[in-house]
Order: sequence, then C-alpha cells, then structure tokens
Amino acid sequence: MKNTFLKLWGMPLFLFILTIFGLVSALLGDGIWNFLGWISLLIPLFLIIKHYYK
Repeated sequence: MKNTFLKLWGMPLFLFILTIFGLVSALLGDGIWNFLGWISLLIPLFLIIKHYYK
C-alpha cells in the first residue's frame, strides 16, 4: 500500500511542499530567503515546462 501511495502521490506532494516553502520564504524572509524562494518556485515551473514539451 505504501509503495502505491508514494508512486501515485510522491511527485505532487513534493511539488506542493516545494511551492509552499517557496511562497513562505519569499514572503517572510530577506536576503538568502528570497533567493531560496525564487529557486523553489522555479523548480516546479521548470518541471511543468519540461513535461509539456516532452
């Protein structure tokens, strides 16, 4: 059961956590936190574009 759950929901959960981290760090942080926010928000966008053109 666990293997099936992670196989189905692993990537969406990873992208969700990455997006939430990016939004919170960009809104609440300064300096390096803004950079980490941008990077963590660009990764899901890059993966979506990569999957679209695949």
